[in-house]
Amino acid sequence: MLAGWALTLMVFKSRSEDTQWAVLAIDAVLFAILMWIAFRTRRYWPLFAAAFQLLLVVTHFARALDSGVSGWAYLTAGLVWSYLMLISVGYGAWTAPHAAESADVDPMEAPGAIRR
Repeated sequence: MLAGWALTLMVFKSRSEDTQWAVLAIDAVLFAILMWIAFRTRRYWPLFAAAFQLLLVVTHFARALDSGVSGWAYLTAGLVWSYLMLISVGYGAWTAPHAAESADVDPMEAPGAIRR
């Protein structure tokens, strides 16, 4: 996420209200990474982070498909989804110690494996 943030700072056009195609590409890659994490874990926060990232990607496409979406709404929606994603990651970091203590599964066990 930090790498995506740094790359976005490099490619973002601050005076443009058009669709930010380079930022869309970065956000799509981050969405794919978050989905991969969500599929491989038993925790719920990655699902929320990936969902908010998906909303961010959809916002990019909405701006590209409909020029009636104002630049202000486009940029504000991107900020809202980004903050909600960061809140979900923060929640995951905050609850990680408790989840590690209460976990009674083998960490090497495959995700989705059936315990007997």
